[in-house]
Amino acid sequence: MGTAIVAAPNVAKPQLLTAPAEPPWTEQMLGVDEFFRVPVGPVEASLAVYVIEPEGEDQISPRGTIIVLHGMGARSAWMHGTATNLARHGYRAVLVDLRGHGASSGKLLTYGLQESRDISQVIDALAERRLLSGRLGVYGISYGAATAIHLAAVDRRVEAVVAVAPFSDMRGEVAHYLRTIGLPGVGLLLTDEQIQAAVDEAGELGRFSPDMADAGLAIRYTGAPVLLLHGTADMIIPLEHSERLHEAAPQHSDFQPLRGYGHLTVWLDPLHTVRRRSVAWFDRYLTDESPVVEPPAMEQRRLNDAELSFGRAPGGR
Repeated sequence: MGTAIVAAPNVAKPQLLTAPAEPPWTEQMLGVDEFFRVPVGPVEASLAVYVIEPEGEDQISPRGTIIVLHGMGARSAWMHGTATNLARHGYRAVLVDLRGHGASSGKLLTYGLQESRDISQVIDALAERRLLSGRLGVYGISYGAATAIHLAAVDRRVEAVVAVAPFSDMRGEVAHYLRTIGLPGVGLLLTDEQIQAAVDEAGELGRFSPDMADAGLAIRYTGAPVLLLHGTADMIIPLEHSERLHEAAPQHSDFQPLRGYGHLTVWLDPLHTVRRRSVAWFDRYLTDESPVVEPPAMEQRRLNDAELSFGRAPGGR
């Protein structure tokens, strides 16, 4: 069971583990302005990166740069609508296939720990390519939302986060998922001890500490304001996860429950509620003179290598 918890979606698709040089046909059809790869690690992987530029005068000088992160089992094509909406509002949108997803290589997941380090290296690559214009924001949904929070804790270049339906901790979400969706019926027969033993096994396989895969800890040390959007009818990642995240960092997070929305609804966003609130958040923190929020100290310490397992990003501030 531990293997299933950390196995990346692309493990079942060997043809995707070789990191193809060209963007997938789906992304080509949807339209991107630039595609490139970024080698990341350790553990080594190659991430697919897609850039969508704003139009008109904003293409010359974008209002800011926003990285867009998908959920588990998804890929950047699923977030194309979100990215193009941000581009329409003047932002350069950068889509990234997380390790083991889409056109990115990688075999194991770490629930935001290694993934956040990966994205920090993507930010380095964006800077080298002169693709970091204005302030930097991150938009993530589900697994990508938890990754965005971890990223903001280790990389001070991130100045605003929108986290849609994030999970607050790996242990709690894996237990919930196994009992309700992953192993329906059978999961209810598993004891807490059996599930947590499987999570520990997953951590050993992925070479990370499940206790550190805790966005509730990371959000306390984010140097950026975080908008938490979560559906009240979410059965995959319950609303309580965002409630706990907000309670962990009430001074620099805003929790906005979306009545009647489920996990799929926040992605489909039929009334464009998520889009409107996200753009307003980025407009507020990426285009004015609002200072970066300084997180409270915990015994006068920031998260260090031991606390974060993988340590602060080399390119972070």
